[in-house]
Amino acid sequence: MIPFFQLFEFSYSDGLLFYDRSGTLSRRLQESFRGLAFKTSSIDQRDFVLPTEDIELFFGIAVSRIQTLAPGQQDFISTAANFLQIVTEVLEISQLKDFHFRYVLGRPCESDEDAQRLLWPLVPEETKAKLHTLAEPPRWRALQAEFLIGNLAWESRIAIIDLVPHRKLAVGKTEPDKAVPHITFHVDVRGLAPIALTEFDAEAFMKNVREKHTQDILSKLAPHLS
Repeated sequence: MIPFFQLFEFSYSDGLLFYDRSGTLSRRLQESFRGLAFKTSSIDQRDFVLPTEDIELFFGIAVSRIQTLAPGQQDFISTAANFLQIVTEVLEISQLKDFHFRYVLGRPCESDEDAQRLLWPLVPEETKAKLHTLAEPPRWRALQAEFLIGNLAWESRIAIIDLVPHRKLAVGKTEPDKAVPHITFHVDVRGLAPIALTEFDAEAFMKNVREKHTQDILSKLAPHLS
């Protein structure tokens, strides 16, 4: 299992300095992330890309986001925390309106049957019992759960998706640009209440979510992985 996708987004109510300091903020980001290139702009947003790391990011008057599609990108969390620090420092933001972290684990499968085999151990036992009463076994595509813990909204999703493997994973294994079944394990965590930056350790929070999600998935799938 490797990370397929990671995203960190945060919003704020007092980003009006964007109009005065977008140039300064752009330079700070390019100094911190070597190779970061300007992509597009609008009246209230600036978009950048870091091709070598498959990272895309933008900052704006009310929301900023950084994300990566690079498989196995273990440095993303520290990069995202650094991005948060630079944006909030230059725009003099002291409180986040909300935040959102998404982490997706996955792996390509040989076939849809292989993906189904890996998904089945994660189906709740009570659901399995009901499915056994059906005349024809169902073919799963996704399982999703949503719940609240304090000011955090959690969404967990397991899905079989046909994807073209990332270039770093596809060499010598599949036909170029051919979609193959992937088993994916998503976790989305959203902070629903404003939080002061002095009370929010973004890097520690994301690491904790990522480690717990990975351990949970691997503990359930370990006997079924070859």
